[in-house]
Amino acid sequence: MNIYAALPAAILPELRSVAASCAEDGMKSRGFLFSIITAFVLTVTPVSVLAGYEAAGFDVKVPAAAASKAAGPDTGGFVIADAAGTDDIGHGAAKRVPSPEISSPSAILVEAETGQVLYYKNSEDPLHISAACKLMTVLVAVENTSLSSYVTVSSDSVDTEGSALNLEVGAKYMMSDLLYAVMLTSANDAAVVVAESVSSGDINKFVGLMNDTAHRLGMTQTHFSNPTGLYDESQHTTARDLSLLVRYAIKNPQFNNIYSSKVKLWYDASNTPRILTSSNQLFWSYDGLNGGKIGYNNKNQQTVISTATRKNMSLIGIVLDAPEQTMYTDTTVLLDYGFANFWKSTLVSKNELIKTVEYEGNQVKLVSQSDIMYVHPIGESYIKEFEATADIKPPLKRTIPAGSATYILGDDTEVSISLYPESEIIPVEDTKTKIQKKINENKDIFLIVAVLLAIEAILLLFNLGKLFARLVSFILRRIRDAN
Repeated sequence: MNIYAALPAAILPELRSVAASCAEDGMKSRGFLFSIITAFVLTVTPVSVLAGYEAAGFDVKVPAAAASKAAGPDTGGFVIADAAGTDDIGHGAAKRVPSPEISSPSAILVEAETGQVLYYKNSEDPLHISAACKLMTVLVAVENTSLSSYVTVSSDSVDTEGSALNLEVGAKYMMSDLLYAVMLTSANDAAVVVAESVSSGDINKFVGLMNDTAHRLGMTQTHFSNPTGLYDESQHTTARDLSLLVRYAIKNPQFNNIYSSKVKLWYDASNTPRILTSSNQLFWSYDGLNGGKIGYNNKNQQTVISTATRKNMSLIGIVLDAPEQTMYTDTTVLLDYGFANFWKSTLVSKNELIKTVEYEGNQVKLVSQSDIMYVHPIGESYIKEFEATADIKPPLKRTIPAGSATYILGDDTEVSISLYPESEIIPVEDTKTKIQKKINENKDIFLIVAVLLAIEAILLLFNLGKLFARLVSFILRRIRDAN
């Protein structure tokens, strides 16, 4: 039995109901101070109560890794080649251990720093995921506007269908507060206000920014039609694409502050305080959870997006179209699978010697310029093949790659890194090259000298002209006198 899945399901809804009632009572009868206290209580997670159960042990029949796949445009200093399996469900590491059993029809588990995919299930299937719209709406706003700016609620936004904060026309809100509302409560009216503000009232322009960002992140099977996530048959994404979005977005500190928040104090148009609480229950039950979002269009097809960190590894777990009764169990099993069976180690250390080659009588040492990490099943080195090549071209500088190294991991993930010379070898310069270099290094001085020389040349020509004119005049005068 997995205690993280079972215990929250049994007691968390009741605890949250009591907390919410206290918050409401606090706002009505004891005012602002009680609301602050309530927010603090909601923020404190009871994971310490569960720690003893984990230490005592529970069924961990969900060990090691799965096939890896490409992880988007930013892979932390190296390239991960596509290494998908032969079907749509990820297997255990080297197929020696079973994959986790989850009910969700589509899921993915990714290590956040390296982008390695530890597990996938139908991760390329296009589905309509409302939560993806909310995440992209927040990201586009963070990247394209000031979070301290104030936004006026329009008449169009208050008529938005679905979940809402019941904003009032003409009310002004800080952009950051609206983004917290979108993330924590999936408020569609707030999402429309945000979109209108960023795009000067043109929602289609904002949707264009959403799709442009998706294209930039390599989300090849994603298309957005609105900022709210309300159903549109042309709107879709995949678990893989959604993992690319989350992995990129959480590197932005402003986005991550919003994404990682459990509660937020909110003031309505009449300045009445209210507590906005994340609907992702794992914030209050899963040890190490540091971000998350849930959403749905059909209540029995839930999306749960969660990030969690333990020791040196951060995981992104996503389950799509999950049954409501197993949505959190599936996510917990997925994250437990990663933490129980994988470890992140140093593949290549900074300044580690990878290859030595001879160049013009010199021994050139090729090294990595940064620490390169990789994720592997616990107890396995996981490196199956290694190859290093040199590409030496003058001049040999520390800032110019002079080779590459490729590692093939146990799951056929291909990791490529650039190699750089440990020391520089600059070819001997001839006289012409030296002069050109001196001119380039001191071109301002040479320009001044050239201008002065040009002026001197002009003055010299002018004086020579005057001298020639005098000579001609003298000759003509002598000729006239002779006659």
